[in-house]
Amino acid sequence: MRNRVVAAAAAVLAASTIAMGMTCSAGGSETASRSSGDDAAGAPIRVGIPYVDLSAVRKYGVTLDHGNYPDAYNALVANLNAHGGIDGRRVVPYLVAVNPVGTAPAASACTQLAADDKVFVAFAPQQPDCFLDQYGIPTINGVYQGVSTAQGAPNFTLQAPPLAYDPVQLAVFKRTGAFNGKKVGVFAGGVTDQREAAVVESSLKSLHVDVVDDAVDSAPTGDQAATYQDANVIAQRFRASGVNEVVAVGTGSLIWPDALQANQSTFNPPWVATNSGTVVTAAIASSIQPAYLKNMVTSSAVLDNYQTWHQAADQQCYQVVHRAYPDDKITPPSNPITGSDQSFYAVEDACDNLALFTAIAKAAGKDLTRANFVRAGYALHGASIPGSAVPVSFGPSRPYPLGAVYVGHYDATKGSVQFARSPS
Repeated sequence: MRNRVVAAAAAVLAASTIAMGMTCSAGGSETASRSSGDDAAGAPIRVGIPYVDLSAVRKYGVTLDHGNYPDAYNALVANLNAHGGIDGRRVVPYLVAVNPVGTAPAASACTQLAADDKVFVAFAPQQPDCFLDQYGIPTINGVYQGVSTAQGAPNFTLQAPPLAYDPVQLAVFKRTGAFNGKKVGVFAGGVTDQREAAVVESSLKSLHVDVVDDAVDSAPTGDQAATYQDANVIAQRFRASGVNEVVAVGTGSLIWPDALQANQSTFNPPWVATNSGTVVTAAIASSIQPAYLKNMVTSSAVLDNYQTWHQAADQQCYQVVHRAYPDDKITPPSNPITGSDQSFYAVEDACDNLALFTAIAKAAGKDLTRANFVRAGYALHGASIPGSAVPVSFGPSRPYPLGAVYVGHYDATKGSVQFARSPS
C-alpha cells in the first residue's frame, strides 16, 4: 500500500502452490469447482493476490527485496481460518506472481484470477481497472491507474484519489498557516495533471488563498531538456507575477524541484507537493538537493511504513508469519527506509490488506455476496485498520476515508521526508 513497487508489465507468470495446504493458483483441490463470484453460503471465499515478482527484474540489476509475499499471505490467512475465518467460511488465497515490467503480466494475472479462478475480491492489484470494470470484482488497496466507470466495482482503499484528497490536504495546510500572506502559483507537471490542477486551484480559491498565476509544463513526455526549459520559463513568469509560494501538482511535485535544481534557479520560494510519494523517493535517493526540499510541505493520507510497522496489529502479524516461517528474512523498516532490504513489506502488505478485507466481509454478515460486500464497504464506520492511526470510515459511493492528513517536511539531518505521527 505504501511505497509499493508499481507494476507496469510484459509476460505471464504462473502462480505457485504454497505450503499449509492452501491453493495458490487455479486447479487446487479446494477450488476445483467453479461458481460465480457470489459464493454459496458456507463455501470458501476465494481472494486473488497478484503480487509483485521482484525476482523477474534481478537481471536488470534490481536488488530490492520485499520479502516473501506467498509465505506472508498464507500464514496470515491460515491464522484467520484457524480462528473461524469469515463467519465460519474459510478464506482461500490465489497468489499470482506478476512481473513488474510493462502492462501485459498484470493484465494476464487479472484474467487468470477473475476469469479462471473466479475470485471474490482482489488484493492490491497493479491494474485494478481490469478487475473493477471488466469483471466487476471489488479490489482492496488497488494501485489506482484510471477512473473506474459508474458501473464498475469499487476499490476500497485507505488512500483517497488525488481529486478527493487534494481539497482535504490543502485545507489542513491553510489551517496550519502555510498560505498566510502568500501569493500562490499553481504548477502542473504535465498535461495529464491538468484536471487535478483545476481541482487544486478551485480549492485554493474557496479557501480564500490568493492564487495569482498557474501554468502547465507542456513539454513532450520523456523530453527532459524540454521539461526543464518549460519549467524555467514558468519559474521566471511566476517570479514576475509576484508568486512567493508554489503548489506543485501531480507529477509537478517532482518536476518542480528537479527542474529548479537542473536550472540552478535562484527563484526558490516555499512550495507544496500534492504528491508526497515522488518527493519521498527523491529525498531518500538524494537526487534532489536539500536546498530545494527544505522549504517544502507535503502530506500523506496514511501512516508511513515505519510507523505502520510499529503498530500493535502489524507486530501481531509479524509474529504470526515468523512462527509459521521462522527461516524467512523479515527485516524491520528503518527510519528513513534505505537500501534494498525491505523484506518487512510483504508482511505489512498482507497484514493491512487482509485486515481491511476482513473488516468489510465480517460487516457484510453471513450472507456474503459481492453486492452485500460492496454495501458493507461503503457503510464501513469507525473500523480499526493497520496503516491508519484513526478509525476508518467510508461513505456512499466513497470507498476511501477522508480526513486523516499526516503533514510531512524534509528533515536534513535524516535526508528524508518525515511525517507527523498523528493526523492534523
